[in-house]
Amino acid sequence: MRATLKIFLWLLVCVVTVGLLSAQTPPTTQTPQREESTPSSYPSRTTGLAALLKVGVQTTSAEVVAGRLRAACVKVNITPDKPQWLMGYRPRLSEGIHDNLYHRIVAMDDGKTQFFLVSTDILVFPPSFYDEFCKELEKETGIEAGQVWWTVTHTHSAPEVSSPDRYTHVKNPEYTKWVKDALIEGLREARSKLEPARFGVGIGTSLANINRREMTADGQYQLGANPEGPVDRQIGLIRLERLDGSLVALIANYAMHATVLGEQNSLISADAPGLVAEYVEEKIGAPMLYINGAEGNIAPIYSGFPDFESSHIDEFNTLLGDKILEANRSIRTMSSDVRFWIGETVIETPRKADFEYDLGDYSRVTNEGVNLVRIPVYFLKINSDIAIWGAPVELFCEIAMNVRDKSPYPYTFYFGLTNGTLPYQWYLPTKQAFAEGGFEPSVSPFTRQAEEDFTQGVTTYLQGMPR
Repeated sequence: MRATLKIFLWLLVCVVTVGLLSAQTPPTTQTPQREESTPSSYPSRTTGLAALLKVGVQTTSAEVVAGRLRAACVKVNITPDKPQWLMGYRPRLSEGIHDNLYHRIVAMDDGKTQFFLVSTDILVFPPSFYDEFCKELEKETGIEAGQVWWTVTHTHSAPEVSSPDRYTHVKNPEYTKWVKDALIEGLREARSKLEPARFGVGIGTSLANINRREMTADGQYQLGANPEGPVDRQIGLIRLERLDGSLVALIANYAMHATVLGEQNSLISADAPGLVAEYVEEKIGAPMLYINGAEGNIAPIYSGFPDFESSHIDEFNTLLGDKILEANRSIRTMSSDVRFWIGETVIETPRKADFEYDLGDYSRVTNEGVNLVRIPVYFLKINSDIAIWGAPVELFCEIAMNVRDKSPYPYTFYFGLTNGTLPYQWYLPTKQAFAEGGFEPSVSPFTRQAEEDFTQGVTTYLQGMPR
């Protein structure tokens, strides 16, 4: 009996000791690498009697990987407290606030690589502003540019951030600085709140959008509604949850201009993307990031209304919000076994001869005198089945859908307006749209060669990423 008791006590001491060692802080997370990232295998934090009860019991796959992924999400209010110049349509000064604007920030850590995704309720900002922001961010936090994707919901009813030089009215640099500083603090907070989590991915469909290239009676193309035109109605959804099943955040990817409200509106608003996010958040009790897709030629089905009363904007809660919730319920597989791989490339394509705006570092002239536009493209691979790519352009949906069809990854999502949008409207239309004419091709810096160059560059990179 004494021998048995001694063995029992010896086992208990050993297990408790292992548990205490497991509770030590894991190694410092490294910045992203361009090669395959394999997360460190941290010991289980199970201690004491619970560990003793597992002696001799085969551990399941879920138990082995639990705690490998860590995630967090924070939501930072960036609604101004005084009138601002609104960006989108013609310049106009705000006369009030309809709903709040936010940074929504997700942080993820696979044990080796940290990645941050931001969705901000503003229209656009130039990539040069993103570059400056990243230098300051790294100086203050150590977070490097390759770790952060900053996207915008593209609302046309939010204040300017880093106004384009073509605007002649008085700018408000104070708001731009406030938005930037709030994001730095939000990223710092999200990193500090990382906790063990699980990851899942799903697909949904919504009829909330429509092709906006309307052909008139005389064969010209204008902004409007084209029910027969190409449109991408896929919802790409990522779910992050804690190990107890409670939600950390949803990330919803859907292509749609945030233009339910037209240029007559002077109230600050996140438009349909922000209001849908708020609706979903009320239902799930956690933040939802709205990440726009290839919205270059895609409008909401209700678009350009002068005020909220006539806009039908609440209908997007049903048209899109409920479809996001439905896609969330359909996700059945969640895992903590997550590995990130981050990459980037630059795709060059001819620049339109009469494009007058300065593109800075995003253009060059070859030795033969050919003017080229340089488009940075960002890639995030998650495990072996998910590829996410983004670029600072307003891409036509056919191009993103074509890339998705050619991708070797079952889940391929395009995150539009990523890390800025180059000067003026950086629409990247199809070859057919250039032949047809209309608004987007007329203001684009590209030529009809862009679709082929861009599609080939992206698909080649996707097919060459390590699996």
